[in-house]
Amino acid sequence: MKKLRFLTLLLCLLLLLQCVMPVFATEATEAAEPAEQTTEVQYPTGLETPPELIEYSFPPADDDFYIRAKATALIELNSHTIVYAQELDRQLYPASLTKIMTCMLALEHGNLDDILTVSETALQNLSEYGSTAGLMEGEQISLRELLYCIMVSSANEGCNVVAEYVAGSTDAFVALMNEKAEALGMHGTHYANTHGLHNSEHYTTVRDLAVLAIWAWQNPQFREFATTTVHTVPATNKSDERTLKTTNYLTSTDTYGRYYYEKARGVKTGFTTPAGGCLISTASDGDLSFMSIVCGCEQLIDDDGKDLDMRFVETKKLFEYGFETFHYVQVLTDTAMLGQPVVLYAKGRKNVVVHAKDNATVLLPRYCEPEDISMQLRYDSEAPLEAPLAEGQRVGTVTAMYGTIPLVTSDLVTMTKVERDDQIVPADDGSGESGNQGGNPGKSGESLLSELLRYWYLTVPLLLMLALLVILLIVRAINVHREKKARRARQRRRRNG
Repeated sequence: MKKLRFLTLLLCLLLLLQCVMPVFATEATEAAEPAEQTTEVQYPTGLETPPELIEYSFPPADDDFYIRAKATALIELNSHTIVYAQELDRQLYPASLTKIMTCMLALEHGNLDDILTVSETALQNLSEYGSTAGLMEGEQISLRELLYCIMVSSANEGCNVVAEYVAGSTDAFVALMNEKAEALGMHGTHYANTHGLHNSEHYTTVRDLAVLAIWAWQNPQFREFATTTVHTVPATNKSDERTLKTTNYLTSTDTYGRYYYEKARGVKTGFTTPAGGCLISTASDGDLSFMSIVCGCEQLIDDDGKDLDMRFVETKKLFEYGFETFHYVQVLTDTAMLGQPVVLYAKGRKNVVVHAKDNATVLLPRYCEPEDISMQLRYDSEAPLEAPLAEGQRVGTVTAMYGTIPLVTSDLVTMTKVERDDQIVPADDGSGESGNQGGNPGKSGESLLSELLRYWYLTVPLLLMLALLVILLIVRAINVHREKKARRARQRRRRNG
């Protein structure tokens, strides 16, 4: 009897626990809610951070395709997709590709019509063999004309003039460059100067250069500076007018016509002996636009004994590879039927047609065949659909797949409206019109289990109570059996006695 009283007391405690647990569960849920997210830094129009680059998973059709450079990348700009890469994260020297960052910070913080004065310090610590626009101490020139000098003829001294104008000193400007690189996610980059002359602490990666160049390329004023092939700087207080010619021979026939590529535009060249030849350029044809980045290219000698600048040769090779290999393919159509899931309690029907909400095209190699593309449907709930349903109502998602590679995802929506038949009474025993979209009845058991786990703070105490009740019944049956057995024994003793 003592055991019975103990178990009864324990049962009362469990009932009390069941009442308290939902309160704790609610508090835990509230505590688990994420803190308010801070908004990202918003840049002015034309200076917004570009979307994250997608790395392509398809190999080149030609296994022997290779670019003669220390590192390289080919990016399709409309889809922000890296379609070819070598040594994306290799640390290397950017040389004058540095000037892209210098130009962008000048556009972000300066006024193009401001007049700047070339200081003595801006002309110090520059290589006598480095590129220059011949600026002189005390010369007054607008920021606009100075950026033409930097981006067209790659003037090193112009970068220091910009730095002193924007930040007061080259050191302060370099700190601003590194701050901006970190904000853009260029975690493999460190700047030590404004122009890119060699410094062992001045380095980057092709991945980071892609982020920088795409960020800059979306700015219309930067594109003006970066695509100009010939520009005349008006006379200043120290100089007659100057005619600048681009160092990117892909985009002009004025200097070396042998490298000219009619589809190419911009962006910036670079060269130092430790860095090798560097070039970022773009090219467009039809609905394809590519950006090429090559770093660490050699200077070779061709069959005629002439110098061969491989940064231009390999960039053109990359562009031709891109245009020949890739095209856009429509993989989702908003009119194509993708499935006919069961609908419960529907009036006059048992199914509804579902389709993609959007049309979608993706970049694919030309060797990909249409039959290689499959559709992966995921419904929002494992339970079957129930009427009523509106036309165009979302019920899940569809993902176009190339093998195991997801290409693009869209909402999965109903094709037509589905009315509810009020004369159909929902079954409560799991029989009748049941099952999920895939028609697998085993899913209902999984759904029940998930619901039990979801409300664990209710189900666990109830299950414990049920177990204790069973134990109480068993103990009660044992006690009754023992009592009957003892009574029969006493009766036998009285008869025998």
